[in-house]
Amino acid sequence: MKIPHSRPILVSFGLASTALVLCALLLLEWKDGTAAVESFGWVSHTLEIQRELATVEARMSEAESAERGYLLTSEANFLAPYTAATNEVRTRLVNLQKLVADNESEHAQLRKLDVLARAKLVELDSTVRLERAGKRDLAVAIVRNTHSDSLMKSIRSGLQSMTEFEASLLRSRQQSLVRELHRGDMISLGLAAALAVMLIALLVLARGAEHYRNLVTLCAWTRSVEYEGEWISFEEYLRRRFDISTTHGIAPDALAQIEVGLPAEERQKA
Repeated sequence: MKIPHSRPILVSFGLASTALVLCALLLLEWKDGTAAVESFGWVSHTLEIQRELATVEARMSEAESAERGYLLTSEANFLAPYTAATNEVRTRLVNLQKLVADNESEHAQLRKLDVLARAKLVELDSTVRLERAGKRDLAVAIVRNTHSDSLMKSIRSGLQSMTEFEASLLRSRQQSLVRELHRGDMISLGLAAALAVMLIALLVLARGAEHYRNLVTLCAWTRSVEYEGEWISFEEYLRRRFDISTTHGIAPDALAQIEVGLPAEERQKA
């Protein structure tokens, strides 16, 4: 009968526990990685909206400057940048509608801004057409109208409001991303520690296995040896295991004990 050793059992239990912890940490790492990717996506999304808003404001200003330059000089070279700027404003406004579709309040704000921006573009187009038609006085009168300036101020105010809102979202999302990345670092350290513990446990088990591999089970009564599931004599074990042949003799101690049990005349003969 083999008596189990407590040390391998404890090491095996520790190894199994470490494996469970490792699996749990891997699951957390996967979930945290997914959350970090999502947070990074939201940060990128917010930055893209900010770029679009800044581009709309810059192109609106360019379009207005090109329009006034054309009205003042009647030079056609102002029309190319004017056309490019107004076309890009329209394109960016459409793209912004898609980007903010997930946020209803911001989407409503953008709709108002879109109405103002398109009204300003209609005004700019009308002054350019009047100048082309030789009606500069009418075009200049539109430009000097206080409504024109107030319209541009309203557009800039709307863009600024949305930019500030996106800046607030960006700070929140960046903080969330930092938390996710920090949690990911902690989980990575936990994984490294779990792997180190598992490696140590495996080394201990390997040493224990090497120790038990060198043990031989002897019968306490018959002195026979258990080898490969079979009980054989010690001599047979030496032959099979080490290819060693044996002979028999009598040890001095055994001989002395034998002589003690013999009659005196037999001991004299021996």
